[in-house]
Amino acid sequence: VLVEPLGSGGMGEVWLAERADGAFRGRAAIKLLKPGMDSSAVLARFALEQQALARLVHPHIARLLDAGRAPDGRPFFVMEHVEGQPIDQACAGRPLATRLGLFLQLADAVAYAHRNLLVHRDLKPSNVLVDREGRVKLLDFGIAKALDPLEGGADPSATQAGERPFTPHYASPEQVRGEPVSTATDIYSLGVLLYVLLTGERP
Repeated sequence: VLVEPLGSGGMGEVWLAERADGAFRGRAAIKLLKPGMDSSAVLARFALEQQALARLVHPHIARLLDAGRAPDGRPFFVMEHVEGQPIDQACAGRPLATRLGLFLQLADAVAYAHRNLLVHRDLKPSNVLVDREGRVKLLDFGIAKALDPLEGGADPSATQAGERPFTPHYASPEQVRGEPVSTATDIYSLGVLLYVLLTGERP
């Protein structure tokens, strides 16, 4: 049962959901494609996010629990619901060691994704939550792109240039210029995030 909206992005709506069969109590986050956004390109990107999440099993990455299609045909997937604060808010006023510890959890999650040939491409505070126990959870691989070693020309770590969804304040120079991205793209965004966590300001 959908309980309440949690947020909305460029192509999807995110809802808080609860089990309705009475078997046990449980909450999850459901991401549903927005109405009218059923072009083949958008459906392909949505399917890519499902595939990306399905192969990521890491303590600091929100888990994919299920996927399917709504009665109106729109695709959706069910993810672990994370209750927490964006990492910049969670770090505000905390000791330096605590802030660095949270950042290292995020860096470990990103490194794991890179080992699985995935670039997140949208690392920003709202996509990195910190729960009450101080655990970091990386969200939203909606614009992640699989790194296929058979593509990308001479550089096997680069993806092809195409659509350019990004968050300007955290995007790497190659994203802004519309050039192919690689794992270096996420490293740049991690550097911006670290600067924010340490200083409270964007570089």
